[in-house]
Amino acid sequence: MSPSVETPGEFERQVRMVLEDSVMRVDGRIRSRLNQARHAAIAEAASRRTVYWRRFMLMPAAGAVAAAVLVAFVLWPHAPKSALPLAEGHATVEDLDLMADGDALELVSEESDGAFYEWAVEQPEPGETST
Repeated sequence: MSPSVETPGEFERQVRMVLEDSVMRVDGRIRSRLNQARHAAIAEAASRRTVYWRRFMLMPAAGAVAAAVLVAFVLWPHAPKSALPLAEGHATVEDLDLMADGDALELVSEESDGAFYEWAVEQPEPGETST
């Protein structure tokens, strides 16, 4: 190439001539392999693009299924959570509060109506039948 180029069109023409000359110097067998590799790359890129789009074709259906599952979960009647019955001999929160309160312990002391409290503990709960 000459160092002085007058117009952009002249520059493009000179570049084209150099590129064509370099292509003509490449062996025919190598050009054939390059051409095959180019076609294989184009075919692979086209097949990837097809698979890429297929993945997104199912997105609306997947979104609809996810929305239906969410609505079903929110609207489905849930069973109320009931408290588990305490095993015999375990203290409840009220019993622990009573024991932590010093004034309440004085009420339960031996000097007061201890017999009443013993009788009250032996009584069945409301709704329970005595055996």
